[in-house]
Amino acid sequence: MTDAPSMLIGHGIPENRSLLCAWHERQLTTDLQWLERNLPDLTEYRINRAYGHKTGGGNAGTAPAPVRETLHDLLYADDDHGYPGLQGTLYEWIRSLKLNLRESAPLADMVYRIANHPKLDEHPSTPVYAEPVHGLVRKLRRFLTDDDGETVLYGPCPANGCLGQLSGYADAETAKCPQCGFSMPVALIRAERVKRLLQSDAVRTRGELLDIIKACGMRVNRSTLRSWIHRGQLPQQGEDSYSNPLYRFSDFYRLASGLSEDADVWEIMQVSQNQSKEGDDK
Repeated sequence: MTDAPSMLIGHGIPENRSLLCAWHERQLTTDLQWLERNLPDLTEYRINRAYGHKTGGGNAGTAPAPVRETLHDLLYADDDHGYPGLQGTLYEWIRSLKLNLRESAPLADMVYRIANHPKLDEHPSTPVYAEPVHGLVRKLRRFLTDDDGETVLYGPCPANGCLGQLSGYADAETAKCPQCGFSMPVALIRAERVKRLLQSDAVRTRGELLDIIKACGMRVNRSTLRSWIHRGQLPQQGEDSYSNPLYRFSDFYRLASGLSEDADVWEIMQVSQNQSKEGDDK
């Protein structure tokens, strides 16, 4: 026997430098894999459960406005407390990981780059962002949960202390929380969501403006957008890192919807009602 140090000391068993416990490592892997599989479906708003089909059918088509708007909020907008949606959260994580990806990159690309970071579990930003990403994934999963094909989620229940979701049939005038029983007119829910959007300072490029407004259920062609910019109705708000002009989305939404600059929920509801009548007359 010798007191000489063994050559095997420090070798053979790699040091675990992960900042996550094994359970949270599995949770993060599961969340990122779920996003990679389902983001194409979510970002295209092709969710069969939102159409009210009772039998058969595929998942082609465009989801109704309440689903589109709630999904848009979860994917792209800040919540009522100022916390970013999935895009903002992923982009902050991308920057912390020092990955070269712009904010307007597709969400699937962001998830892929994060998931394939060689030392993701060891990076100090991972425990910070893994938790809010998990919370967003939990909410997004509800949009792809099988049910009777008729239920539509309208967003979080506003009742104090309730963690439920307002829901109802696709053609219902009132949404109700199954947990606490709170109910609210669908038109008011949508109007309040639009009002929050109009108060946002988020800026986007021309192409992004057109993509997002389409996801909101409205169509604006490129020539109309160019005309608004040329006439000074849509002022430029700086440039992105690639020198592309940026414009405030709230300004663009007002022009596309016909709402006034200081529109309240009642004006929003009236304009929406008028647009629905015009659509029915066509």
